[in-house]
Amino acid sequence: MRALIALAGVTAVAGCVAAYPIDRPSDYTAESKLSTCRVDLPQSWKDLLSRDRTEAGPHEKVIVVAANEDAGTTLVKTTRNRTTELVLHDHGKRQQVMAVQDDGQLFGVEFDGRWVTFSTTPNPADHTTTTYAWDSRNDGAPARIGDDGAVVHNGKAAWSDSSGVHIYDLAKKKDRVVGPGKEPAFLGDAVIWLQDGKFRAEGALPEQLKNAEPGDSVASDGRTVVWTRDEKLIGWREGWAQPRELAGIRPVPRTEGIVFPRVSGDFVSWQSESSYVTDIRSGATLHTTEGGYWLEVHGGALTQQGWRVAAAAPLAKLSPLSRC
Repeated sequence: MRALIALAGVTAVAGCVAAYPIDRPSDYTAESKLSTCRVDLPQSWKDLLSRDRTEAGPHEKVIVVAANEDAGTTLVKTTRNRTTELVLHDHGKRQQVMAVQDDGQLFGVEFDGRWVTFSTTPNPADHTTTTYAWDSRNDGAPARIGDDGAVVHNGKAAWSDSSGVHIYDLAKKKDRVVGPGKEPAFLGDAVIWLQDGKFRAEGALPEQLKNAEPGDSVASDGRTVVWTRDEKLIGWREGWAQPRELAGIRPVPRTEGIVFPRVSGDFVSWQSESSYVTDIRSGATLHTTEGGYWLEVHGGALTQQGWRVAAAAPLAKLSPLSRC
């Protein structure tokens, strides 16, 4: 399995972490639920994805699950023969992070360019979660840091559990609880989170977020924070006078809503029965019913999961999506 190589730079991401993985078929598609501007998958995006791709064998599944800020380093998850392996690919170098056997699940992979966090469960029926951190500059084994999925940014991990919101200094191996709540995300080097339907922060919360009413999903790349509210995807970044609606779906027929947003630079990926990518600049959202194009943003990469194919393209190389 060859390394995935990328060419350019973009802001790093600390994205939303699913509590448990959703394992959809590789060729899964669904009709668009968009109520806002929709565009097709550009041919130029397809061409970029085709340049750096990994072909999976007949009995294995390969997914690019994380990338650094320029997409030159990726983390790839491969499942074959009831064993799942997480491997770092760094400009031709291949290094195993962890392998789980006997249908163990490995998910929620996040990467800040040095530190990797991820979670495991014993099998699909047992949701007992263990979360690990691994230093890509060190040959040591992953270390357990908690029992719930974490986000990571500039050497710090954050997660929530029954004790509250944790901030963990990965180099110093020091954990502290900053308050009750859930869904922590990094905004700059500060952490914000949800409590009682509002944003909270350890320090000063930006004025523009004080009246926001986020739903259950929040993500940030350190500069831009996005969240869901009913059938809307909302976002805010420094310099905006107020939050903006980025995309929306039709309320009828009722679906799973907007879930699992991820943001990196000017792109937000999210799900609502199939995958979507929104360009913050134009307000356009990409949706395709072509099989084999399940798309997400991870760090500096747009990743593709398809039938026996995994691919990644640098976000900085992608053309903007056209306005409707």
